[in-house]
This record gives sequence, C-alpha cells and structure tokens, in this order.
Amino acid sequence: MTQPRAILPLFLLLSALALGQVASPPDSGQEDWPALLEHTARPAMQGRLGESEQQLRALLARAPASQPALQADILHRLQFVLRSRQQTAAALEAASQALALRIQAFGPHHLLVAESQQAYARLLALDGQPAAAEKLLRLALQTSDQLAGSESLAAAAARHALGLFYQQQKQDDKAAEQLGRALAIRQKRLPADHPDTLYTQARLGAALQQLKQYERAIGLLQDALEGETRRGNADGLHAAIITRELAYCYHYQQHYAEAETRYQQALNLLALNLGSQHHAYTVTLQALGWLYISSQRESEGRALLETARQRLQQAEKDAAPRK
Repeated sequence: MTQPRAILPLFLLLSALALGQVASPPDSGQEDWPALLEHTARPAMQGRLGESEQQLRALLARAPASQPALQADILHRLQFVLRSRQQTAAALEAASQALALRIQAFGPHHLLVAESQQAYARLLALDGQPAAAEKLLRLALQTSDQLAGSESLAAAAARHALGLFYQQQKQDDKAAEQLGRALAIRQKRLPADHPDTLYTQARLGAALQQLKQYERAIGLLQDALEGETRRGNADGLHAAIITRELAYCYHYQQHYAEAETRYQQALNLLALNLGSQHHAYTVTLQALGWLYISSQRESEGRALLETARQRLQQAEKDAAPRK
C-alpha cells in the first residue's frame, strides 16, 4: 500500500495557511486569539484533524461569552474540520451555532453571515436537505451582491459555492453558469494562477465535461493544471483531481491512449496524496477498468473492475459500524 502524505481536504487545501512547526498554544492572561486560531490550522494542514478539533474545542471553551463573533470564528473553523472527518451531524451543529452567533454579533445582513450561510448550506445538502441549502446559498449571494457588489470577490465566492451545490445536485447547466460567472470575476481581480481561480476553473471544466462540451472542458482543465504546475503543485491533490477530469474527457472522446495516460497519472498522484486504499483511488481504478474494456482489453479491464469492486465492498463493511 502506498503511504499517503498528510494533506487537507480540497476545500481547505486551496485556502489554508502556510505550514509551520506545531507548538503548544501560549497560556497568558491576554489571549492572542488570531494567533491561536492560526495555530489550529497547522495540525489540520498536516492531516492531524483530530488534534485540530481538540484545539478548537479547547479554544471554544475559553472564548468569552461576551465575544459572540470570536465564538463564531472558532465554530466556523470547527465545522470545516468536523466535515472533513465525515462527522456531518456534529458539523451541522457547529455551523448552525456559528451562523446564529454571527447574526447576533453583526445582524442578518453582513458578509460574515453570508460566509456562514454558505458553510451551513453545504452541510444541509450533505444531510439531504437541498431545498434549504439552495435557499441559504441564494441569500448569501444576494447579501454579497448588495454589500460588496456583483463584481466583487465576495460575490465570486458566493457564486462558486452555489455552482458547487448545483454540481453536487447534478444540475450541471446551472453549475456551469454560476462557476463561469465566478471565474470571470476571479480572473479580473486576482493574480494569475491564484488558487481560488484555478479551483473555480477546474470545477467549471468538470461541469462542462458533464455537459459533453469536451473541448472547452479540456482547455480549462489543461490551463488549470498548468497553473498548478507553475505554483509548484504539480504533484498535489488538486492536480490529481484535474488530471482525472482530463482522463474522463479523453475517455468519452474515445481518445483511449491519452485517457489511459491521464488515468495512470491521476492514480499515481492520488496514491501519493491519499493512499492507494482511498475511495477516490478506487473510483479512478474502476474508470480505468472500463477504459480497458472499451479499448478491447477485456481481461485487463475485468481484473481492475473486480479489484475495485472488492475494495468498495470492503469500504462499505468498514463504514457500517459508524452509521
């Protein structure tokens, strides 16, 4: 088994702080809350999400009740960690509390409230409440447009979040519309190869791939991959995801040799970042198996599909006690 290197989930990876050495939080009468919050991101960045959760809960216990905005900031970070640990119920509770505290601190019409609405909406969608999720995302977009302007980075973030929601709901035409508008804003306002721009670009490429607009999708995905390479992230998780999306495009176009190369590259990067037993690796292995079958390599394809089937079956058994 390939040993994965420590990473953050993608939704944290692209906006996380730089790596640093982990030290014990300072203990003083005058708390430096921004520094303490930054400290909790370090173990999370190194894949030690349990440690990050413990630190955040300890901070929450010490945060003064007279500072609801501070409590909300801690809970907002905590819900990300809980979500990445697949603790959806606990993450929902933390996100709901963060939203309520920000409304208490700032009123209902504030950009930080919109940020919390987006985080809570994502969890509602995961919890099988898409209508409530979409309503919150629409409210967050309306607030961002009104307070910061329709061409602001806040509006771009709100459209990106709404686009991701539609993508998860398999509404790829709506996803492409929102992601396209978010990308146009980010390309205007952010430096070249900014991680937020590259992330939106890649998600738009994925939506276009689902809409069978393969040439447009390939152009966007290839540009995003080159951007990650220029940033020194050619072997990162986002590069792995983009490479797999490129493989899908070439696969559907029946460009089998190019698709096989991309699948193999994606598998190598997924093994490096997540490990060869991860669900994402198995799904990619399964796609490669179907590629082999499509390209008259029946025995190789069937062998890969059987390996993938066994791994998915085992993963379901392992997950069953946690339900």
